[in-house]
Amino acid sequence: MRVPRLYLPGDYQPKQVIALNKEQVHYVLTVLRLKNQHPVEIFNGCGLQAKGTLIVTGRRSADLCIEDMSEPQVESPLNTILVQSISRGDRMDYTLQKAVELGVSQIQPIFSERCEVKLSDDKLEKRRAQWQAIVISACEQSGRCTMPEILPILTYPAWLESLGDTGVFGLTLDPYAQHNLNTVSRPEDSTPIHLLIGPEGGLTEQEVEQATQKGLTPIRLGPRILRTETAGPTILAGLQLLWGDL
Repeated sequence: MRVPRLYLPGDYQPKQVIALNKEQVHYVLTVLRLKNQHPVEIFNGCGLQAKGTLIVTGRRSADLCIEDMSEPQVESPLNTILVQSISRGDRMDYTLQKAVELGVSQIQPIFSERCEVKLSDDKLEKRRAQWQAIVISACEQSGRCTMPEILPILTYPAWLESLGDTGVFGLTLDPYAQHNLNTVSRPEDSTPIHLLIGPEGGLTEQEVEQATQKGLTPIRLGPRILRTETAGPTILAGLQLLWGDL
């Protein structure tokens, strides 16, 4: 029997009783149709997990009583930062979901030159909050206990500036590059690995060159051109296979 998992931030204590919020109550009582005393797992997004028991207190209310706590070692040994050009509709949602499942550490959404998505300032944080909700759901499903952060949305020039002048380690996906994963040396442990993914129309030659000047190596993933929503999960899977935990 699979035990449902819920994201509940904060510190946990044995025998602590935590009230579930409205959305969580709807999920466990209406969607899953769980009954009183059903086992449930929770995690706080900072590495801590707890097993507990559901306490149904009403038709639309429920608590969870913590029984024991643990810190499962399920995180990838790689510190990967997915720098994803924002794509349209559910393409971006798919990328975020699969990146979390594949162990990404952080996600940096950017507006590159050929992005077709345009967001006004008042919608940026709303969209970021929606993406963070997708990350939470993916952590619940995949068994992760540490929550990857959706970083504030940046323009491409602003992201380049945020890297500083010392350079970083990273990879830029470019279907016309000469290098591939087999020709790239693994960085030192805990070194952040920036993974730059272009939009539907790809990165411009200037954007690839600017990223190269910051230390990112252009690579290609075989002879076929991948869609933007496929590229990020594919490079993450490749890195996990070569250097990570697959």
